[in-house]
Amino acid sequence: MAQAGADLGLEWLGIADHSRSSFQAHGLDEKRLLAQIEAIRAYNKKRPACTLLAGTECDILKGGKLDFPDSVLAELDYVIASIHAGFSSDEKDNTARLLRAMENPYVTCLGHPTGRLLLEREPYPVNLPKVLEAAAETGTWIELNCNPWRLDLDWRWWHRARDLGVLCCLNPDAHQTQHLRFLDLGVTVARKGWLRASDLVNTRTLPQLRKLL
Repeated sequence: MAQAGADLGLEWLGIADHSRSSFQAHGLDEKRLLAQIEAIRAYNKKRPACTLLAGTECDILKGGKLDFPDSVLAELDYVIASIHAGFSSDEKDNTARLLRAMENPYVTCLGHPTGRLLLEREPYPVNLPKVLEAAAETGTWIELNCNPWRLDLDWRWWHRARDLGVLCCLNPDAHQTQHLRFLDLGVTVARKGWLRASDLVNTRTLPQLRKLL
């Protein structure tokens, strides 16, 4: 992934495997995640062309609890919190789950906020205005998932998010090196949502990103 990122001219790339509850995606348990963090930091000591950031895509469980304890999340450079299972038909429940996750001081970004899979699964009901307002209050970034099956958060909401001061994080959701090119789709969607370069986390240099984190 680091070499593929360097080949695309990326200065930095975040690595965020699924957490343990996403067993269908071979999610990492605490031991494997901590080993990955060590491996990433050892790799960065070689001063590679593309620096890696140690992260996790941490499942938001029922009630808004996170899949890893704070003691583990504190070891990471960043944390993406996402719902992958247990969707509710109740908008209030889903919204409360997302809001509680964003209140955790170690959560950096909210992943694919509506859970939609285009042509396959409708988004779960959620109060997006309330979610965006909470993101602004907590300083939580919102993901624009660049995978063509997701493109979530939808472009129609980004102008509102921008006006609230919420930063957008383009994420290729790359499960293979070639998926890093999904970033091109994300840029197109961000433009469609009237986002400026300054509204994207991804336009930051590595020193600027570290300061932001």
